Amino acid sequence: MSAATQTTGKPVLVADDVTMIFGGLTALNQVSLTLHEGQILGLIGPNGAGKTTFFNCLTGLYTPTKGTVRLSGKTLPNDPAKVTVAGMARTFQNIRLFPSMSALENVMVGRHARMKQGPIASLFHGPSFKAGEKAARDRSRELLRFVGLSNVDDELARNLPYGDQRRLEIARALATDPAVLLLDEPTAGMNPQETEATRQLILSIRDQGIAVVVIEHDIKFIFSLCDHVSVLVQGELLVEGAPEVVRADPRVIEAYLGKPPEEVHADVLAYVEEVGHTEQTAVMKPVTDQREGGQA
Repeated sequence: MSAATQTTGKPVLVADDVTMIFGGLTALNQVSLTLHEGQILGLIGPNGAGKTTFFNCLTGLYTPTKGTVRLSGKTLPNDPAKVTVAGMARTFQNIRLFPSMSALENVMVGRHARMKQGPIASLFHGPSFKAGEKAARDRSRELLRFVGLSNVDDELARNLPYGDQRRLEIARALATDPAVLLLDEPTAGMNPQETEATRQLILSIRDQGIAVVVIEHDIKFIFSLCDHVSVLVQGELLVEGAPEVVRADPRVIEAYLGKPPEEVHADVLAYVEEVGHTEQTAVMKPVTDQREGGQA
């Protein structure tokens, strides 16, 4: 059983038969996915399988050749800004921060998706504008603390360590108040301690009522975190189900894992034991700031 497994609610994100064709290349072929409230879903597959393309279709960066994407029962527009306002946010495989802006300002960029000030108030900086800016600043500070970043409000994003930049990008996505958060390889380039901190953070995000989809190549990370896993191979959905079902499927082992299921299972159990978490302790408390106490 996954460390994150819990009872999930009604569907919040539904993608039906999403197909994406570039010229003569079919990048996605009738891929469907259902994400439920309170769920962490892992999306895995070899390089070039279509995982990031699928994220781009979900968030309006690409217009699917066929298929529909619905969030909370409503069809999403093919417009990233409108998708964000509708309640879905994402991070990217390659960090996309504003390097010359402070950590706090980067988070506030995300928060502006929820600000209600009109053009007149914004132009003249009236009382409603000032109140909105203060609320956005306060909420942004809360989110920096939530992801484990303390005392970095005024630090330029480009000066933060790599792991902190990853967490800052997650904080900016959370600032949009999403119902669904898409994370594209959130642990890429991280050391084991940073990877475990990210695992805890994602569980904490789930506990805030946000459903999560995670693309990741770290199989041990996915199988110890997610309660549902979907496998993409060459643009098609190969198999989906609970982690213990997916990691034992011979098609997955042949196409992706390259290991017998008992070895994969042993790797996952060893990982969970190594980080010192059981299913009981994986029901998370807020992430603490790793910058304190001498940790990397």
